[in-house]
Amino acid sequence: MNRCGSVIEALLEERGLTRSQLARLADLDPGTVTHLLAGGHCSTLTLERVADALGVEMAELFRPAEEPPSVTAARDRVVAAVLRELSDEVGSAVAQVLRDRKTRRPGRLKGERKLPFSE
Repeated sequence: MNRCGSVIEALLEERGLTRSQLARLADLDPGTVTHLLAGGHCSTLTLERVADALGVEMAELFRPAEEPPSVTAARDRVVAAVLRELSDEVGSAVAQVLRDRKTRRPGRLKGERKLPFSE
């Protein structure tokens, strides 16, 4: 197994994923994942898909296998996951407000102030 394959195997184990789950998440053929883990060559696009599916930067796939992911990389993964979730939540809230505005009568809401520059 090559360095990249070892790192991917370690990330799969860390996340509790199987090779077939990785293939599904990365939208790859399971044989492609097996080929990659066995040290086979692949395209940059394949590596990008694998890195995205595992929630890491592509460069992390090439770190020495015995080197644990840095605290910074782990923190960045957590922050990215939180931001993705917040983005979804904020997007849903904004969409709901816009739907509500379309259905309410024209005019101000109770307690809403008219701003001097809004006209």
